[in-house]
Amino acid sequence: MIRNHFPYLDKVLSFLVVSSFILMIAVVVLQILARYALPWSPNWTEEMARFCFIYMVSLGAGLAVQDRGYVSVNTLLDKLSPPARKRLEIIILIFVIILMLTMFVVSIPLAQIVSLQISPAMQLNMSIMYVSMSCMGLFVSIYSILQLLERIKTA
Repeated sequence: MIRNHFPYLDKVLSFLVVSSFILMIAVVVLQILARYALPWSPNWTEEMARFCFIYMVSLGAGLAVQDRGYVSVNTLLDKLSPPARKRLEIIILIFVIILMLTMFVVSIPLAQIVSLQISPAMQLNMSIMYVSMSCMGLFVSIYSILQLLERIKTA
């Protein structure tokens, strides 16, 4: 596990992920209760739950990289010698960083393009949703760079 280089960022991201999860659960419960207990059901709950889920995943991805909590298939890595394994892990991290930085850079103009769109139920600017891609690219890049530096330091 990496040393905690950004304790405030970790706490803010954790708070936002947990808040998004709680809000998503509350909205889904409201929708279920409204369908069966009330004569009407709010039309914005499905959209709000989707938005919460998207931000929960986007903001939590960087924390998953930090804690090495992501899903991985270690079949190939387990067959390698420790030095070869470390080299392959470094190569994988470099590719992840390139991919996430590309996603960060490309998603910013995309968010500007969709700024003219409004979400149907909640009437929110859709660029708010597309910014989640930028957040994910940025935070996964930051934590992957930290992982890469740790791997290089221990190589």
